[in-house]
Amino acid sequence: MDHIANPSPGFQRNPDKVITIEPYSGTVTVRAGDAVIASSRRAKVLTESPDPGILYIPFEDIDFDQLRKTDSSTHCPYKGDASYWSVLPAAEAGKDAMWA
Repeated sequence: MDHIANPSPGFQRNPDKVITIEPYSGTVTVRAGDAVIASSRRAKVLTESPDPGILYIPFEDIDFDQLRKTDSSTHCPYKGDASYWSVLPAAEAGKDAMWA
């Protein structure tokens, strides 16, 4: 990775940090009960050692009618700011379950 080209503060402080993004092979389907929240053959796996990979699904493959944007937000010094959505069919268990 070209650390000089990445201006994020996290990489400037920790240039040896490695985050990889690779295509996921297969279909990812996200459900809450019987409701399909997302389905994609274009998902990506983001891996940030030592954590396990996290699946990211393109917005175009998400049913936003099943979600409600919340006021929650977080900040990562490597990836930037994140906004959150709650999964409506999951009720309280779905609070802030999706982020981007």
